[in-house]
Amino acid sequence: MSQEFAMEMPAAFVTAVNAVDFEFASARPDAPVVPYVEKPPRTRAVRAAVARRLARVAKVVRLA
Repeated sequence: MSQEFAMEMPAAFVTAVNAVDFEFASARPDAPVVPYVEKPPRTRAVRAAVARRLARVAKVVRLA
């Protein structure tokens, strides 16, 4: 077994256990049902504006 593969196995195992625990917990009979809610377009627009602003700031910082 290669060293790289051996180092990734614990992380994969923990991730898999957490995913199974989440699925098990969500399958309880008394678990609340959380409906999927579509985000309003405003949220996407704000997120895009913030991303553009951060990109501009990053360019200024890189040039400084």
